[in-house]
Amino acid sequence: MAGNENRACESMEEDLVLYYYKELSSPQQPQVETHIKDCAPCRLYLQEMASILPSTVMNDDPPATFWTDYNREMRLKLSEVREKKVWWQSLLGLLQPWPRPAFAMAAVVVLALTITLGKTFWRSQESPPDDQALIEVLPVAENLEFFKDMDVLDAMDFLENSDTPTTKGTT
Repeated sequence: MAGNENRACESMEEDLVLYYYKELSSPQQPQVETHIKDCAPCRLYLQEMASILPSTVMNDDPPATFWTDYNREMRLKLSEVREKKVWWQSLLGLLQPWPRPAFAMAAVVVLALTITLGKTFWRSQESPPDDQALIEVLPVAENLEFFKDMDVLDAMDFLENSDTPTTKGTT
């Protein structure tokens, strides 16, 4: 595809690619073949395609030495990772045979401590029943002075009533 004069027919480019890959439908194949025989630019286009396209899909598998080196490097890296254990991983290694019972026991201990120590934090703000009676009597006790004054007034009324019959009799 050096220049415009050697350029394939625009209407045939797609068919030429399909013809090259042998994916052209049966009725179109003889038409494209006859066009290629008559049209030099399309024939050149097909030849260039045949020379360029195989190089674009070359097999790029690495050589066997690559896979050998890769395998060796991966094994080394994996062994280094196994050797580097964090402190908590080594601690978990001790619990390996019985991790579920150990975690269950730890959960029970934490729950027991929470219930035992948490009673003081979660105690309700309601007063106990003994204090309830005191709270009911407290308003009456606050008005005790008022009731003492009432007693004095009653006593005064009594005195007035007791004075009234004698005064009536003397008049």
